[in-house]
Amino acid sequence: MTVPTPRSAAPSDVRRIQLVEEVVAALDGVEDAPLEAQVARLGEAQRVLAAILNNDPGVGQLGIPGVAP
Repeated sequence: MTVPTPRSAAPSDVRRIQLVEEVVAALDGVEDAPLEAQVARLGEAQRVLAAILNNDPGVGQLGIPGVAP
């Protein structure tokens, strides 16, 4: 038996809010990155936010570079 982490023990709406906060935080400084990196980071953020809005059950961790799950 595994001990649940605070994230996995939280209700799904709380986890979605946490993910949105992490996506927004991961975009700090995006304007300083090269254009290709900006496009990649913004595209990944858009994908994650769309999945959150659509209640995609597969969204549990971020895939944005520099963001710890």
